[in-house]
Amino acid sequence: MIWKSEHIRSSAKSSSEDLKKCFIQSRNSSPLKTAFAVGIIGGGPKGMYSLEEMLRQYSKHRNLDKLCIYWWNETEHFGSGPNYQVDQGDFLLINYCIGHIDAWDRTDPNGYIHLNFMQWIEKNITVDCEVKPTDYASRALVGHYLQNTLLKIIHSKPLNIDIILIPERVDTIHRSSKMRFQVESKHHKIDIDNVVLTTGHCYQNKALINNNKGDLPERYIPSAYPIKRLDHISPKDNVGIIGWGLTFIDVALALTEGRGGRFDERFNYIPSGKEPTLIPFSRNQLPIMPRGPIYGTNTYKLKYINEKWVESLENSSKDKKIDFIEDIFPMLEKELKYAYYSTLLKTRNENKIVDYIQKLPKDEVFSYQKFLYPVINKNDKIQKSYINYIEKLIKEAEKGELKSPLMAAAAVWREASNIVSKVYAFGGLTGKSQEILDKKLFSAFCRTSYGPPIENMKKIVALMKSGIIKTFWTQAIEWSYDEEGKYFILENETHQEKVNWMVDARIARPDLQGNNNFLFQNLKENKLVQSFVNQGYQPGIAAMNVVGKVIHSENIPMFFYGSNTEGALLDNDSLSRKKNNLAPLWATEVIKQMTSVKNNPHK
Repeated sequence: MIWKSEHIRSSAKSSSEDLKKCFIQSRNSSPLKTAFAVGIIGGGPKGMYSLEEMLRQYSKHRNLDKLCIYWWNETEHFGSGPNYQVDQGDFLLINYCIGHIDAWDRTDPNGYIHLNFMQWIEKNITVDCEVKPTDYASRALVGHYLQNTLLKIIHSKPLNIDIILIPERVDTIHRSSKMRFQVESKHHKIDIDNVVLTTGHCYQNKALINNNKGDLPERYIPSAYPIKRLDHISPKDNVGIIGWGLTFIDVALALTEGRGGRFDERFNYIPSGKEPTLIPFSRNQLPIMPRGPIYGTNTYKLKYINEKWVESLENSSKDKKIDFIEDIFPMLEKELKYAYYSTLLKTRNENKIVDYIQKLPKDEVFSYQKFLYPVINKNDKIQKSYINYIEKLIKEAEKGELKSPLMAAAAVWREASNIVSKVYAFGGLTGKSQEILDKKLFSAFCRTSYGPPIENMKKIVALMKSGIIKTFWTQAIEWSYDEEGKYFILENETHQEKVNWMVDARIARPDLQGNNNFLFQNLKENKLVQSFVNQGYQPGIAAMNVVGKVIHSENIPMFFYGSNTEGALLDNDSLSRKKNNLAPLWATEVIKQMTSVKNNPHK
């Protein structure tokens, strides 16, 4: 089952309007005169989790001064952020099961009285259908849940806390005094004592092409989000799409199903006539792998990589850093082969599996190279080859990772990353091996382990069969822009294609050195941040300590949480309150700072 906004009663979908009442009155208000003020920059789930943590920890302390929390977001979609906006089409889905989504901290006893996503759906559905943890949902529906959660958080705040929601982009942050900041947005300049940046996926990919003036061509769309920016694309246009991943799927569905096309029960596509032609490509020309419902007992369990293994790895390394390629990757390879062959042979007996592998010719042994970078069979036309390849992946995903050797192999990185992330954290790997993981392996791991629901890939196949999605290459291509003709040229030695539009469907990572975010560039220019460096390697984030606090010579109270920590932390999840959760650490630091200010008012 895929749960959508249409399945939920209207009263559960009114949160966005209720939230507006929380900030419309404050839009033109003057800053409140309070003893202590904190700022949260970024209105997605991480910002909401930061707010809830702050309220919860504040309520545990008596005799603290009044607190004012200023919360900025570029739009009015507080709680949901851009990824889970409630006004997006229900054809845009989350890529994991609803049983994994919970906006509350379950380590707190009070957290158990609140609803997780699955319970919230059960409470609010209008259809007679069982809600299962292995079901999927639209991103808009997740947004409704998040905004419902935010209203509960705001309504439960202590009386001596003020919360001001400001739906404006933060343009600059600078120091207004030795230990205070001034945050500037369109209509506000507010002094605060502490700030946490939960800015999410706010970065821009480096443009792969410019015109002679150095500007982007008019029809080059550097980011697919918000998805409404694709509305300018006309029917029958040719659209080049950079990337074969999750964002590509969103683009493809927005320009087809989002324009009135539909899929029947057998996943045949019935066009509306408003569709352009879509031409995806990527560096390795490999589509993302789908995955079936993954929850509870239908999840593959690792054999070798566990907490005990991490402990032995750290003990053997002593004071030196761990090399991902030498110390970790061989164990991942061992785990991969075990996952594949134990599932193939239907046995967990290690000796039988080893014997089987040893009898195989070396070039036939399943490996990470073959798994991450498979060769698409080109016995037929390229379009048909891609259709056959994706349909094969769908069949494997439908078997599940307990029956499909390929899907069992795909589970290895997903299950291992939580353990590897502990070694990775804050420069635990050698700089050179971290760079290899970040730049050469991580995207391939994501492509194979964090794929979309099966239904979405069936839709992609249907669009390929209908000729709306077209593929022409299995090898890397080059592209250029014809300024006179106002079109792009995609080509290699086998084929050339002209397209009217280019959509960048890659997810950008932090790049402080490359200035790919306006606010972080401003922070660097104002000397509030410097680059995180691990043995000469700069992953692109600001230097921070283990609680997410900026490393600064004057110990300023600026913190980071979420995707802006990727490079110091591994593989953040925008919805998780468990993985790389720095919000409690930030709230603890705020309480310490408030206590210090109260006890030393002139410090």
